[in-house]
Amino acid sequence: MEPFLKQVARHLYQSQHEKIDRVTVVFPSRRSGVFFNAYLNELIEKPILGPQAITINELVSKLSGVQISDHISQILTLHQIYKAETGHDESLDDFFFWGEILLNDFNDIDKYLLDANDLFRNISDLKDIERRFEYLSAEQKEAIEKFWGTIGKAGASVNREKFMQIWNKLASVYNRFRDELKKEGLAYTGMLYRDLVENWREETEKLLEAERYLFVGFNALNAAEEKLLSYFKKSGKGQFFWDYDPAFLDDVQHEAGVFIRRNLVKFPMPEGFELTGGDSALRKMTIVSVPGQVAQTQVLNHPKFAGASGAKPRFDETAMVLADEGLLVPLVSAAGAQYNRINITMGYPIQNTPVYSFINLLIELQKNYRYYGNEDSFYYKPVLALLNHQLLANPVTKEIVRSIHRENKIYVRVSDLAQDDLLKVIFSKLSSWEQAADYLMTVIEQLARRLAITAENEADPALEAEYLYQVYLAIQRLQATLREHHPAQISLALFFRILLQHLQRISIPFEGEPLSGLQVMGVLETRNLDFKRLFMFSVNEGRLPNSSATHSFIPYNLRKAFGLPAYEEHDAMYAYYFYRLINRAEEVVMVYDSSGDGMNSGEMSRYLFQLLYDSPVKPEVFQLNFDFKSTEAEPIAIASTQKHRDVLLNRYSERKLSPSALNAYLDCKLKFYFKYIAGIKETDELLEEVDPRLFGNLFHFASELIYSNFVGKQVQKEDLDAMLKNDVLIRKAIHDAFVREYYKDKALKEVKITGKNILIAENLHTYLTRMLENDKEFAPFKIVELEGNCEAEFKIETEAGEKRIKLGGIVDRIDQTKDGLRIIDYKTGRSLVLAFNNFEDFYRRDADNRPKEIFQTLVYSEIYRRMNGTTAIQPSIYKIDTFFTGDFDPTVKMRGQSLTYDLISEPFVESLQELLQEIFSPDNCFDQTTKKRKCESCPYNVICRRV
Repeated sequence: MEPFLKQVARHLYQSQHEKIDRVTVVFPSRRSGVFFNAYLNELIEKPILGPQAITINELVSKLSGVQISDHISQILTLHQIYKAETGHDESLDDFFFWGEILLNDFNDIDKYLLDANDLFRNISDLKDIERRFEYLSAEQKEAIEKFWGTIGKAGASVNREKFMQIWNKLASVYNRFRDELKKEGLAYTGMLYRDLVENWREETEKLLEAERYLFVGFNALNAAEEKLLSYFKKSGKGQFFWDYDPAFLDDVQHEAGVFIRRNLVKFPMPEGFELTGGDSALRKMTIVSVPGQVAQTQVLNHPKFAGASGAKPRFDETAMVLADEGLLVPLVSAAGAQYNRINITMGYPIQNTPVYSFINLLIELQKNYRYYGNEDSFYYKPVLALLNHQLLANPVTKEIVRSIHRENKIYVRVSDLAQDDLLKVIFSKLSSWEQAADYLMTVIEQLARRLAITAENEADPALEAEYLYQVYLAIQRLQATLREHHPAQISLALFFRILLQHLQRISIPFEGEPLSGLQVMGVLETRNLDFKRLFMFSVNEGRLPNSSATHSFIPYNLRKAFGLPAYEEHDAMYAYYFYRLINRAEEVVMVYDSSGDGMNSGEMSRYLFQLLYDSPVKPEVFQLNFDFKSTEAEPIAIASTQKHRDVLLNRYSERKLSPSALNAYLDCKLKFYFKYIAGIKETDELLEEVDPRLFGNLFHFASELIYSNFVGKQVQKEDLDAMLKNDVLIRKAIHDAFVREYYKDKALKEVKITGKNILIAENLHTYLTRMLENDKEFAPFKIVELEGNCEAEFKIETEAGEKRIKLGGIVDRIDQTKDGLRIIDYKTGRSLVLAFNNFEDFYRRDADNRPKEIFQTLVYSEIYRRMNGTTAIQPSIYKIDTFFTGDFDPTVKMRGQSLTYDLISEPFVESLQELLQEIFSPDNCFDQTTKKRKCESCPYNVICRRV
């Protein structure tokens, strides 16, 4: 296999030899020139001056002497001209997107040397087509007639009228836009080409310093390029070299040969140059199906495809071609173990870097600014995303995140965020685009300084530093451009939009040794290059050829009629790249993602189907599967040890083991182990909306506040009526409950309840007023305690003898009525049981409706009995969904009968004692519940792998 560029280099060296320095070789890309010079160096026998190697864009720019205008500047200029020509006072924000479409259309018009006045003409009389467009073919005229005939039949409509209004002005917009750029000595790319070829003079030819120009490896030429090459052909200074596979050249139906067949007729190759291709008999092709986008890169490490690369493989030995540039990082990671030298020819898009996501978060932060609680604040979601971002995360930010969760801060005050100089900058409000540009550059600069300081103790930060540097330069250039063009029209939102679009166009150039090691490149970078061994990734339909939509203001029929490129030309161009690339390779491995998810259909490219059915070399089809077996998690059971029991004894001889802990044990022993023995804390969850648990907390605290002035006092019916009439009292209690339980503000500062919380507050108001109405049935009663702290000692037998532990907790309300002392537990849940039949009901761990609320209330009753010696206790549960039944009865019932604690105290204590003894038993085992439904809301279900 002799590469195409080496064949051209040999021909040039043999035909020119001593005069080779008088030759300029023109390529479609820079990479072609690097490889060409490498091949030429292998051929020369003694030191000589080599030819100049340039790209066609560099040649045109050199001959024209005109500077290319900045893309953003073009849109800003075009916006002013559009408003002046159309009279539409369209904002820059609205214009920006389709202004870019217009620029692309104008670029195409100039590259294909079209008369804009003809293209944008409104053909109201179809007979004018024959007269006006004599220079077009019959097929082109028919396409024009189709379009305007359809428009004429469409009838009046808002969209049609708007289209026609704009269409009739586009020619004048185009002409004035070109004139404006010419005044400033600027141009866009198409304009540069057009002006050069249409104003070609003898003076222009005098600028041609070389005696001969070789145009090497082009394919789809636009009209301006064709005319340029014609000048070189006519002058005798031009020679043309085309690369192709005769298989697609000879087949007139093959799309890959569409342009080459025409080029060979117009610009024949020089005499004496014989193009040789690869030997198809020696070629080995494999199509690999891999279920997963990133997983494709693991093909490199499969024994079937892995091969020794050597210490210094030739630059044309192996290439990795990515149809999806997002695979660059995983591919380099996968190839690193096998190839010790990797040269990346393609750029890496900034939008795939952490810096881009960080900039996005900064923009989201500014969109979510609020003036809240008399202070600048930000909505918590972008705040948390920023603080957890890899570029910012450190011990300081992690503590801020913990405090946001701990205190449930929905809107986070700037004073709580500004913990160091960088955070002070980040969490500041912006009011103008100029301020935003300076803000972003300052943040990037401080991030870069922090990165440099930490570089000594961490991994090589060179890549992250390059990301920051490129983004900084991009913002700096954008700022300079915008300042020159009507900055007053640019809103903060538009600046952010322009910035993100600007960053999406930028790729980070990787610098390396271009002629060393494994070559990694995109499809366009492979032009003219040949490799012995070739891996192609993401060879999926939609990726190769790339089917991303090309927006244009010029309808399809008119594009076809005037010879502008459409999707057919786009597909033909990519077909050429593909078939030319595999022409000389000895081994080709083509990998596609077979998983159909998201935007990916999982379908192989049409080129792979063509190879399977039309190619003389039938590729092998190979499936690379990853045998992931989904096995059910093994049950977890932890046998009780002396250490476990010591932890419990030491801990709960000093502090209280709560009734809720006993319920946790009865629900799931393993959950009890995680929380009360292993000490694994539940993560703090930030609640934007009030969930059932928080609703219960709000109700509890508001109830406490309402009755707080009656602790130790009698509550009469008149007092309850007065409280019911005092709506301010109830709403103040609700407000303060939100402040403490929702906003986590212990100081009870003034806050405003907003959004859905207003509805929650109204629900609380309804329940609280109904509770007061129901309490009138029990008045007069005395409030003994609110949120009372109760505890008592219990004995247990251990291997070391009798030990004592404490049981206790917080009782929602204790009051004294004429019928006795009530231990009241507020319950806001919906599926609660207020009756039981036997004590065994409490200990049936796998029962669907175990009466755990009653069990908890009875435990509190026993604790209170031990504290005060009374047994005339009425265990009661205020279940809020029974407030409106009309016959509200909160007393706990056994077998349908209301009970007082003294009737059941002895058997209950006996059962409770057995439970405690079991917890501390050496024979105990902390295993999982068999009811997986309980695991759905368990905070430890990730450890158990139950969900």
